[in-house]
Amino acid sequence: MKLRILLVSIIIGIFFFASVQPAKSYSNAISGDPIGLIFGLFNVTYEFQTGPQNSMTIYGSYFFPTGWTAIGLGASYRWYIVKEKKKKIIEGFSFGPKAVLSYWGSDVYDGGVGFSIGGEAAYKWIFGGFSVEPIVNLMIPFVRYYGGGVYAGIGVNLGYAW
Repeated sequence: MKLRILLVSIIIGIFFFASVQPAKSYSNAISGDPIGLIFGLFNVTYEFQTGPQNSMTIYGSYFFPTGWTAIGLGASYRWYIVKEKKKKIIEGFSFGPKAVLSYWGSDVYDGGVGFSIGGEAAYKWIFGGFSVEPIVNLMIPFVRYYGGGVYAGIGVNLGYAW
């Protein structure tokens, strides 16, 4: 219950502070998925503009459910194909390929390395510097130590753009 109140307070705060900020162009953003913390996943994404309608992201994650630990590093390239009037550089709908290198271990297994390739689609809103970005991932593991199969993920990144 306290987590829900905290998340609602953060979202209300973002919209409040965004309403008093002047509009400007953004070419960098840093964000994380607070909802993932509920499931034992901490991640941070840094995005930077590489062209008029393109950007690249660098991604880091730490997964810590009971009995397991994993870290991951990844990158993605995004195309912003829907450029609406008054949208900033890294704002709006984007999609592109993504690659992730991960290492995991557990109390029972020795651990191992995994490499996955896939894609992501997202839509980013920026309110006076604060960003909200629902995102969907579909990944295919090509090198894996344990487990397997295609996996999908959804999330909502909250962050700051400049």
